[in-house]
Amino acid sequence: MKNKFVGIGIILLSITTAGSQGFASIQSSKGDKKNIPVKTDSLSSPQGKYKKLIKDASTKQGLFTSHLTKENKLYLEIPDSLLNKPYLLSNRVASISDTQEYVAGQMINTPFVITFSKDGQNVYMHRVQCQNIVNEDDPISASFKNNFTNPVMKGFPIAATNNKSVVIDVTAFFGGSEKSISPVKDNAGKEDGNIKASFVSDGSCITSVKTFPNNIEISSMLSYNVTPSNRPYTVTVHRSLVALPEKPMKMRIQDNRVGFFHSGKNLFTSNKDKVDGFNLVHRWRLEPKEEDVTKYLKGELVEPIKPIVFYVDSAFPDKWRKVVMQGIEDWNTAFEAAGFKNAIKAKEYPKNDPNFDPDDMRYSCVKYATTDIPNAMGPSYTDPRSGEILTADVIWYHNILSLLHNWRFTQTAAVDKRVRKPVFDDEVMQESMRYVAAHEIGHTLGLMHNMGASYSFPVDSLRSPSFTQKYGTTPSIMDYARNNFIAQPGDLEKGVRLTPPILGVYDKYAINWGYRIIPGNKTPQDERANLSEWIKEKENDPMFEFGAQQVFGTIDPTDQTEDLGNDHIKAGNLSIKNLKIVMKNFENWTIQKDENFDDLIETYREIVKQYSRHLGHVMPYIGGIKFKEVRQGEKGDAKYYFNKTEQKKAVEWLVSQARTYNEWLAPNKLIAHLGMEPGVNDRLQLAVVGSLFNSQALMRINEGSKINPSQNYSLSEYMKDAITELFKATYKDENLSEVEMNLQSATISVLSSYSGLKAVAKNKATDTFTAFDEVSHLTNKPSLPCSLGCADHHDNLEGESFTRFNYNLPAIPANIAAPLMTANIKRILSLYKQKRAVTTSASTKDFYDYQIVMIENLFKQ
Repeated sequence: MKNKFVGIGIILLSITTAGSQGFASIQSSKGDKKNIPVKTDSLSSPQGKYKKLIKDASTKQGLFTSHLTKENKLYLEIPDSLLNKPYLLSNRVASISDTQEYVAGQMINTPFVITFSKDGQNVYMHRVQCQNIVNEDDPISASFKNNFTNPVMKGFPIAATNNKSVVIDVTAFFGGSEKSISPVKDNAGKEDGNIKASFVSDGSCITSVKTFPNNIEISSMLSYNVTPSNRPYTVTVHRSLVALPEKPMKMRIQDNRVGFFHSGKNLFTSNKDKVDGFNLVHRWRLEPKEEDVTKYLKGELVEPIKPIVFYVDSAFPDKWRKVVMQGIEDWNTAFEAAGFKNAIKAKEYPKNDPNFDPDDMRYSCVKYATTDIPNAMGPSYTDPRSGEILTADVIWYHNILSLLHNWRFTQTAAVDKRVRKPVFDDEVMQESMRYVAAHEIGHTLGLMHNMGASYSFPVDSLRSPSFTQKYGTTPSIMDYARNNFIAQPGDLEKGVRLTPPILGVYDKYAINWGYRIIPGNKTPQDERANLSEWIKEKENDPMFEFGAQQVFGTIDPTDQTEDLGNDHIKAGNLSIKNLKIVMKNFENWTIQKDENFDDLIETYREIVKQYSRHLGHVMPYIGGIKFKEVRQGEKGDAKYYFNKTEQKKAVEWLVSQARTYNEWLAPNKLIAHLGMEPGVNDRLQLAVVGSLFNSQALMRINEGSKINPSQNYSLSEYMKDAITELFKATYKDENLSEVEMNLQSATISVLSSYSGLKAVAKNKATDTFTAFDEVSHLTNKPSLPCSLGCADHHDNLEGESFTRFNYNLPAIPANIAAPLMTANIKRILSLYKQKRAVTTSASTKDFYDYQIVMIENLFKQ
């Protein structure tokens, strides 16, 4: 007999879990089974573990889902579909307690590409190498992949899974002392060369996370204790993780004849007998809309799909913010040359946009840094696969105002009464600020410094109203050609422009070269013929010639910083005439009653610095070489050695300046009034002597004599002319002034040091060489090192640049120098013995007697 149940039957439950639901297998009294979902939390299940992990966390959906717990633990949930895709990881300062290393808004290191992979236990972060490439269809591609795998830089245990996503704990990476993205430099808190910065974990945490469809923004407060000063150091860092474009921008191959920042690539190919190395330029992705392509190719101006937008910091005072925005949008004229209108826009920081963050990689900004650094810089950050600029910053340091003020006063006060005051009128300062803004934006567009641009202008043209109104002081604002120090009193009233152009003709040409789309080319190599043809069209116009920046000294005098015009001696003479006017009126134009002399002394030193630059602009003619980018099959040489006439003119001018500058630059009454040392500028005399006998310059003179012995100096000819000029007063039987004695003493010390006969008096020759290096460095190192690849304030963030590194160049060998110098020392000894007999000046005779004894001692064993 069967049992019959009335009412509620007996139910047997067998509970299992699947996905986000628990399921019960239910057998009814009829014997059939059904899977009915029921709520259950098995903590051992993947879903239960996931729920426990994110319980009470702040969860945000985006590129990856983020979970920030109340304990400040950060979990990232990465879908399997987003593994093995490229991301750019950036690392910048949001706020800081000490600005000696960074300022707020500054990138800490170059953003780099990463990918994520996983196995059963871990998620791995890989550092992607982008320099070496191969075509996928090349037979060697399999070998390439085995030899250029992307290394693992970090492993994260899988903390949980959620359907087809993995969850990892990234707290230690973003909120700890991870070295690869640390804000502590090797020299942070440097004191006496001993540096130790210990991470303070209980003073550090992740502070916020924002997620968006294509990026994640993570902010962390990181604290350190810096020894031996035992001072606390806290940095709020902002990390952006950005999905890179699935289709990289088409590359454009770099050419040294046009100045663009670039990145190097090595193409491994079976089609060539070598590894094919090339560089790709850095530029924004400007493309016409699909419906406008035909118009663009016909030469009509079209708007790009995505314009370049810069946001200007609300910290700028209103009177400055507008002119900075103007400097940004000035570049629209250049982009019109490339076929685009409204290509670049300036906007103020949004006031009520919760998604806006100036440290977010999606926004390019001009940021105001309230520090005493007199500078500005404009780095940009690229997709290293293609050179596409993804974002950029201009860091505008507060104290750049002092730099602009000093430039404008020292260079134009003789001709412009508006700048003869401690604080400029807004209109005057705005002129200078607009130039700086446009210059820095030029860097963010990919343009390097063009230090040779200003040399293309004849000096006389810089006093022409019509010429300067059209061209300003230089054909490129990427040059360091500040204000028109060549203009003379009365020129301003005639209409001569005193400032750089809004944009130069070279700037428009360079933007067209870098950004104009060339149709019909499948590969970057296919474009090269067009790009080269554009360069050749301008090859006979010096306004379009690019001059690479020189560092560690100047060899090419046509390619210098802070200069104007194609004749440095003529330009120097005109500027010195103006400086003499400024010195005559120095106190009247700078006085601030009841103030101490600090500002006055600073202004005086700026005048000396300006004069020193003019000396430095002529010094490179000694052993000077003009470089030219020459291609195979073209006529001409890549190096031109300056001839005998050009070098002799430089020698005579430099020595003449050394004899006379103190008469007007350091009047005794003023120096005493300011409380300065009487010999405050004596090192300039030593610098002149050092420049005439610089060992590397002598080596180049020797080289030049072999290249063209009929036109170029031989070493012996050069030495004879230089010594004759330096000892002119002695040859003329004149009584020697203190200046003449100093010049001759420095010369003898330098020659003695080269001769190797005997150790010279301590510091004499070395002081001379050091003084020359100081003046050369002043000329070579600009006041505004805004974007040189190795600039002071960032770590090659803009990529590589075509720069002439004049470092550790060959010096004249001892076997050539020693006999030559010894012969000239003997010549001087003979001259002194002859002239001491006829001089009537007791001090001159004493000087000759002393030098005769010192020289004869050199030859004693």
